Amino acid sequence: MLKYSTYRSIYDEVHEDHTASMDRLNIKNLLLSFISPYRTLIRKDNIVKLAMIFLLVISGFTVVGNVFAGSVSSAKQEKRVVVERGDTLWSIALKNKPADMKTAVYIEGIKRTSGLENSNIQAGDVLTLPVYSY
Repeated sequence: MLKYSTYRSIYDEVHEDHTASMDRLNIKNLLLSFISPYRTLIRKDNIVKLAMIFLLVISGFTVVGNVFAGSVSSAKQEKRVVVERGDTLWSIALKNKPADMKTAVYIEGIKRTSGLENSNIQAGDVLTLPVYSY
């Protein structure tokens, strides 16, 4: 005796093909429904506009980031000091830093403005000290 009837075999093959094609159709429709609102944005003339808007937004974030990344007080002027025998960056910083600034922070400012790579200084060196205004 036959395991399946002819009708059943044909039905299963047609049903499987129909299901597979329906799955492909559903995926295609899903993709089209996702893309269709953005179709007008993808046109060539709009791509240039989108690129310009993107650049403006990025430059705006850059400007805002630079404004907020700066310190509360910035170095406005510079003062020059000749290193004397026995001077250290710490002693020079203590004499010249603002009262409310940490000495280590001021030393880093001296090193940056004077172009020092480390804390080694010698008598006769000319240091550029930052002067902060509030």
